[in-house]
Amino acid sequence: MADKAYASKANRASLCGKHRDGIMRKAARNRPLRAWEKRFNRLISKRRFRVEQCSGTMKRLFGLYRACYFGVDKTHAQLALAAIAQNLLKAANKITLSPQIPTIA
Repeated sequence: MADKAYASKANRASLCGKHRDGIMRKAARNRPLRAWEKRFNRLISKRRFRVEQCSGTMKRLFGLYRACYFGVDKTHAQLALAAIAQNLLKAANKITLSPQIPTIA
């Protein structure tokens, strides 16, 4: 899935036959989006929103604007560790601590 910046004939042609076209539709001058194109963009944006939140959090909290290493293996390891850290952060935010009941020993 891609946003409107990738809406070109070349990108759509490269997807033809291999994958479904998940590129958002873009309006042009004197050609507004049709109703089905607006619906299509809305469906794509719902899924992209969840992914963009994750990548934005990794950029903001873990400094992943740019890879720190050269090479595919080290870069992949860095991204994998950042994804693990983000999942731990999400889990920690979902846990609600119940009040501790003091036990009599």
